[in-house]
Formats: sequence, structure tokens, C-alpha cells
Amino acid sequence: MLKELKKVVEESGKDAQEFQQTANFVIANQFASAYKHGQRKHYLLLEAYQEYFDRLFEALGMKLYINENERLAGVLPVQKEAFVRLKTEETLFLLVLRQIYEEKIENFEVDNGFVATNTHTILDRYVQLVKREIPSETRFKDILALFSRHGVLIRGKSYEEDSKNQMINITPVVRLIVTEAYLRQLESFNGADPDEDDIDSDVELETSQEINQD
Repeated sequence: MLKELKKVVEESGKDAQEFQQTANFVIANQFASAYKHGQRKHYLLLEAYQEYFDRLFEALGMKLYINENERLAGVLPVQKEAFVRLKTEETLFLLVLRQIYEEKIENFEVDNGFVATNTHTILDRYVQLVKREIPSETRFKDILALFSRHGVLIRGKSYEEDSKNQMINITPVVRLIVTEAYLRQLESFNGADPDEDDIDSDVELETSQEINQD
């Protein structure tokens, strides 16, 4: 790949460090959005030099994903071993996020592919749909942090009138990792005991992050 890097650097007139930084960013964060502060330069480089990055990530067992309409780029694992097996609770929250996302899209409440919601809405929907008690505040923060690391959502400020209610932007990434089949599972889920849940929780999250797995 060093020869590939040298060739693309010569052709582009850019510094090799730019390509290395973008590759490292995507490996660490999985996705880059042209609409998110600090990520635009990475998205633009991925978009402009797709062929180089496609070969690079393929050699690492990943597939490059680019959506020019939503201005979103990133990588998804190819091998089954690279998938994270989420806990049932985490999977259910992902399903809730996808459902909220689709509802906002249908109502045209979308800004550059991002939809706005908040933590209270997410928790209320969780209880409503899966018939479970909400997790502890610490556990919920951990779940949000997990999804934030993988670009599924962006955490914003807390509301002045309610410091425990935080602004959340759900990103188009949620559509990549939560399929229609997952949504059907949510619709049929009856809030059974975790040991009896029949939820396939293998999702396409890169395992390069430090994630607690089952």
C-alpha cells in the first residue's frame, strides 16, 4: 500500500499525511460527515480519492461506504468476526433510534440527513415500544457514548429548563446498521425477559473501538 500511497500523493499534489490522517480518523470513528465540524476535510478526501481508499480499506477487511447525497463516508466490516454483538438493551435502543429517524424523514423534519430529537423522547419511545423500564442514568449515558463513537448520533447541549434532557441528532448512519429486518423485530418484540429475547444483535459496527461485548 505504500506504493499506492506514493502514487496518489504524486497525482494529487497533496501531502501523504493528509491521506494517513483521514484513514486513521475513519478507522477510529467509522464515519465522517461533510456536515459535522472537523470531519468535512476527511469526507472530501474520501470522496475525491475513493479508488485509493477503497483498496486501502479492502486490504484491512473493511468496505468503503460513500453516500454523496447525504455527504457521508465511512467503513463497514466485511468479515463476520469484525461485527460487534451488542447487548439486547443496546440493540433495542438502536431500533428505537431508527424508528424515530424514519418518522422524522417521513415528516420532512430533516436537515442534511440529520434529524433532531432529545434523550427524553428516546427514553419515552423505548418504554412505549419495548415495554421495559428505562436503564439507569449512567447506563444510558454509556449507550449514547457507544453510538456517538460510531457516528450513529451526535450529542448536543442540555436544555436550560431541564438539564437532564439532552439534544440529540440522529445521523444517516443509523440506516446502514439497522436494517428493515431489525425494524420488524422491534415491532414484534413483546418485552420478554432478556434471557428469552429473540433478537439478532450482530450489527455492522467496527470493533476497533473499546466496546463491551456479550
